[in-house]
Amino acid sequence: MAGKRCERCENIMVREIRSPQEYLFCCNALLGVLLSGDVEMTFASCPLSQVVDDDMNFLKERYFHQFRCTNCGTVYGMLFHTKTGGEIRINDKVFDPADYPDKKPEGDTADA
Repeated sequence: MAGKRCERCENIMVREIRSPQEYLFCCNALLGVLLSGDVEMTFASCPLSQVVDDDMNFLKERYFHQFRCTNCGTVYGMLFHTKTGGEIRINDKVFDPADYPDKKPEGDTADA
């Protein structure tokens, strides 16, 4: 059942991410479980290899990666903002950008 952690994914740390260094640590840990086949990436705002440049400068301000345990189907989301921090948590479902349509400008009453 999705959302119920198993022996394969129970060691994924569900936690706050307080600093850029912690986020990079979490990215490296995620790469490890991806390479082992324990999880699969279901959504990425950018490839994990493109989070920082060669000088370790962040390429974006906000990052979101979502992955799913290949054994039990539990979905995890890792969100990070370079100025405010982030978290890893269990998500109810796989992120679908279509669930979050662009907002209409103020005063726009036309139906799309």
